[in-house]
Amino acid sequence: MRKIEEKRNVIVLFGGKSVEHDISIITGVQTLNAINKRKNNIIPIYITKNGEFLSSEAFFNIKTFSNNNLNKINYKKVILTNDSYLYFYKGKKLKQWLKVDFVFLATHGGLGENGELQGFLDICNIAYSSSNVLSSSIGMNKLVAKQILSSQQINQANYFAVNQKDFNKNTKIISQKVKEMGFPIIVKPASLGSSIGISFCKTLKNVKNAISFAFLFDKTVIVEKAVENLREFNISAIGNEFECELSDIEEVLIKKDILSFENKYLNKESSSKGMENTTRNFPAEINYELEKTIKDVANKVYFLLNCKGVVRFDFLVNDKTQEVYFNEVNTIPGSLSNYLWTKKGYNFEKLLDKIMDYCLESKKNKESKVSNFSSNVLKQFKNSSKLDFKK
Repeated sequence: MRKIEEKRNVIVLFGGKSVEHDISIITGVQTLNAINKRKNNIIPIYITKNGEFLSSEAFFNIKTFSNNNLNKINYKKVILTNDSYLYFYKGKKLKQWLKVDFVFLATHGGLGENGELQGFLDICNIAYSSSNVLSSSIGMNKLVAKQILSSQQINQANYFAVNQKDFNKNTKIISQKVKEMGFPIIVKPASLGSSIGISFCKTLKNVKNAISFAFLFDKTVIVEKAVENLREFNISAIGNEFECELSDIEEVLIKKDILSFENKYLNKESSSKGMENTTRNFPAEINYELEKTIKDVANKVYFLLNCKGVVRFDFLVNDKTQEVYFNEVNTIPGSLSNYLWTKKGYNFEKLLDKIMDYCLESKKNKESKVSNFSSNVLKQFKNSSKLDFKK
């Protein structure tokens, strides 16, 4: 049992191979500086765009990245292994550094959010702050998530998918589907976040150009009917397979037809705040019925997709009809959605503590299950040097 005075070794992973690399750095540095330093020994690990794992005390400062100072600082090249230890390179040799107790994932998009990094941490037998491999990969693929949630009667905007391989062959069919759906139309890559590659279209020509543009980022594109009289709402959830807590709801104030990357992150007034930077009403000014619908759907989706740790759900609402559409799940939300929990009694530090508690409980439950099975099946081959396969 861990001694009271002994600190946990907690890693914050950020960066990585993703078009959201820079946004991940913001979330990573925010998280590094919010973790309870009395309880935890904090190790920053920045994943370069080439996939190298680097660690340095300088990574606590956002200026290390914003001023291109990476080549001017001292850092260690590190790796995680399946014994749960962190190692660093000393010359060409590996030196054991410390045993890792927990990892906060601040890796948005790409290989950091699609389940691959989660699978690597599972192999390393290290608990982490996000959903597991399957849930992460589903959440990252908007098309698969839509198909699963549609089967469970979760209301979503009308949509269809376009495959890059078939795009040029089926132009007439796509045009017909768009006309039947009606304008305006939203076009977006199936597996991308931060509003990158998304277009708002009012003509058929716009749609075709938008699909070609979206194919720069993904091999599958979603064409979706834009919600009219639009209001956009977000809610965060934390928990595990046993419990789900919901934050207050925010309304994102959209100045244009869609919430763009620029709206989210490039506001000159406070661009270093990540998703906290977005113009919003918080808590949202909505009636009881709308609030209840959003929270009920969020709770249902959290368990349907087997989410874990912190996530954010995005909703679209037709203000005239009050119809609510589930939009998407973000399994590693910008700034870890800390700003949505302030009125629930969780500052960023307390929120991270709670996320860690939920995820460590989940890992303990997983380890209690039978994972090995002994049998006599191999004994039949003890006197044989080769297998006899019958055709």
